[in-house]
Amino acid sequence: MRRLSSDSITGIVQASVMCMFFVNMLSAQTSPHGPLKNVCSDCHSTESWKELITPMKFNHTVTGFSLQGMHANVPCIQCHATKRFTGTPTECFSCHQDDFSKALTPNHQLGKFSHECLSCHTMTGWKPSIFQHAKTNFQLTGAHLSVDCASCHTNNRFAGLSSDCFACHQKEYAQTKIPNHSAAQFSRDCLTCHTMNSWVPSTFNHSRTNFMLVGVHATMECSSCHKNGQFRGTAADCYSCHQAQYVKTVSPNHAIAQFNHDCSTCHTSVSWTPSTFDHGRTNFQLVGAHKTAECSSCHTNGQFKGLPTECYPCHQAQFAKTVNPNHVTGQFSQICMDCHTLTAWKPATFDHSKTNFKLTGAHITEECQSCHVNGQYKGTASDCYSCHQDDFTKSVAPNHALSQFSHGCTSCHSTVAWKPSTFNHSTTNFPLTGAHLTTDCLFCHKNGQYKGTASDCYSCHQTDFAGVTDPNHLSGNFDHNCSTCHTTSAWSPATFDHNKTNFKLTGAHLTAECSRCHAGGKFTGTSSDCYACHQQDYNSSVNPAHATAHYPTACMTCHTTTAWKPSTFDHTPFFPISSGSKHRPGRWTTCQDCHTNTSNYKVFSCITCHEHNKTEMDDKHKNKTGYVYESSACYRCHPRGEGD
Repeated sequence: MRRLSSDSITGIVQASVMCMFFVNMLSAQTSPHGPLKNVCSDCHSTESWKELITPMKFNHTVTGFSLQGMHANVPCIQCHATKRFTGTPTECFSCHQDDFSKALTPNHQLGKFSHECLSCHTMTGWKPSIFQHAKTNFQLTGAHLSVDCASCHTNNRFAGLSSDCFACHQKEYAQTKIPNHSAAQFSRDCLTCHTMNSWVPSTFNHSRTNFMLVGVHATMECSSCHKNGQFRGTAADCYSCHQAQYVKTVSPNHAIAQFNHDCSTCHTSVSWTPSTFDHGRTNFQLVGAHKTAECSSCHTNGQFKGLPTECYPCHQAQFAKTVNPNHVTGQFSQICMDCHTLTAWKPATFDHSKTNFKLTGAHITEECQSCHVNGQYKGTASDCYSCHQDDFTKSVAPNHALSQFSHGCTSCHSTVAWKPSTFNHSTTNFPLTGAHLTTDCLFCHKNGQYKGTASDCYSCHQTDFAGVTDPNHLSGNFDHNCSTCHTTSAWSPATFDHNKTNFKLTGAHLTAECSRCHAGGKFTGTSSDCYACHQQDYNSSVNPAHATAHYPTACMTCHTTTAWKPSTFDHTPFFPISSGSKHRPGRWTTCQDCHTNTSNYKVFSCITCHEHNKTEMDDKHKNKTGYVYESSACYRCHPRGEGD
């Protein structure tokens, strides 16, 4: 800790004494400090008492009234005149009331200005001053920014002034003669034509009316339409202004033609001439050559209303003059569009598809006169024969006339050419198939006969039928229905479907020669039972001997259609030869083991094979009704070959 010198200690004591002195002074009512706080250091320092009085270094911010602008350099006494520091008012008017009263430009008192000085003045100085007009309901723009306040605020009147233009500019409104605002009863809303920048020049936005200015109207003098200063109730239709032009126009003459008074139908706002008429708005739109034709071409004698829209009234002269073909003698339709287009009268084409005879093939390039002889168009026949009768008569291969061919030429011919021609035989009751497709027509239609030609095979193939010997169709009484064995592809080879008879071929019958069964070429009435064909096989059989044993002639009992041998007999329905130990296979070798009489297989012996003796059998069958020691009795009791 630093040790203070004696001089320092003395200074501190003296300062303390001085502070106490001033504190006592401040406490006195007669002190120049008044009721200031007893804190000397707020204004003074220990350096010098008087040095700090001017300029004052009191921190005025702590009071709630910060010193700004001119206030920062003003002596305290100027505001604190009575040496009153506590409770001094902070509003401007309290100090500047005298300035407020003396102000004459403008006079604050007469103008009843607000006592809020800061509305116009700043802390920098009383003058110059400015008023923020934007804070009112009339913001200053344009020329109003630089105009003197007194221009609007006459007689120092500021409060309650009207904000509409007319209130200030009534004089200008009344004095304006071009146009005369008063006489024309113009709106008093000056901003309709004028701006804030200046009274003149002025513009009127015609778009706000029901007549927008476009084209020449935009540069026209107002008086051109608003004559005698009349603005209200001016008509908006063209005719009201352009009646003179309407009457003077002679090409075409508007008045005589009774043209519509709606000038915009043909004219634009750019200029009265040139003008165009949109024909598309009528019921006759201009296309093709009509676009470039003079109006007078159709509108003769200046007639525009009620003109017909069909072609003939205008083109009657062309219709009458045309000779190739002659429209008049040909009694052509007066609907010109049937052949002509709007592009030009020539060339012309007729759409034959619109008639009941559509042009196809060679007809497309044929001259009209080829069919329409002597210029006859109406009532021309549409059938082929009417035009092609000569071709029909001349045709000799085949001869159409002799053969009485149908006059429906399209049965054989097409529109491409008369030759070559084809006949669709499928349209008849005999469609051509196989070899018939390439056969010459005369092969069937002999001597040029076409009508009534038979459609059965035998009529054409009788010679073939008679000439066949293997098999002989005649001796065999074959059916005349050739298609039973033959096809249209060729006469031979031929096949017969035996399945269509009552004897279906199976097994070895499929490959057997027909003559094996149909001996002597006999086909009709051939028996279908086996024995009829196999009698020789039956008679020659020795093991067993069918004929000797009187076998039944139902061959299928033992044989199949595959072959005569081997054969099998199903013994089961009569006697099961595989039953019991004695009957099983291997215990007997041939049928004769049981059938002891080879001449009669109905005779059989049970006793021979079973080694019975009568004594034993009699003993075993005591009291058995019907017992007899013989084979038929054994079979009667033992039909299945079983013991009990």
